[in-house]
Amino acid sequence: MSENQHPTARSIPHSRPHSHCSSCGAAYGEGVLGWPRTCPACGTVAYRNPLPVAVALQPAYDTRGTGLVVVTRTIAPARGGTALPGGYIDDREDWRRAVVRELREETGIEAAARDVRLADAMSSPDGHLLLFGLLPERPVKGLPRSGATDETEGWHLLRRPAELAFPLHTLAVRAWFEGRYV
Repeated sequence: MSENQHPTARSIPHSRPHSHCSSCGAAYGEGVLGWPRTCPACGTVAYRNPLPVAVALQPAYDTRGTGLVVVTRTIAPARGGTALPGGYIDDREDWRRAVVRELREETGIEAAARDVRLADAMSSPDGHLLLFGLLPERPVKGLPRSGATDETEGWHLLRRPAELAFPLHTLAVRAWFEGRYV
């Protein structure tokens, strides 16, 4: 059961997410749409907040120049697409720790949360808030070899701006290559 699902929702046949008050369990009814919404039974106002996502911008260099670490995804959404390492911020997790955790989980690259600085914050049309954390530039020779993870085929360097699997990743990559995140 997700943390946003009311405990009784599992036992209600054909229940829809967010169809019942999280305080008293009463159904909102057909006429209650959009956010915020007020429970007709207890008066509690419920809000639907954005889902925060931490995304790593890890520059790395070799004899061919400097690029950004990207991954090829093996999970939905955007399976097979190229993306920056990133994912949801866990409950009570500092966003900087989420950046380095996602980088490690998707690439094997270790980094320190204290070295992450906010490069950008963008909101997607579907309600996600993306926090782009910029890490210090590193030599490729000091990074672990690329290998498959639970979510990726491995990592490689993106050496010029390109269309990525997620539009906001594309915007952030373009901004980094244009020098807007220095």
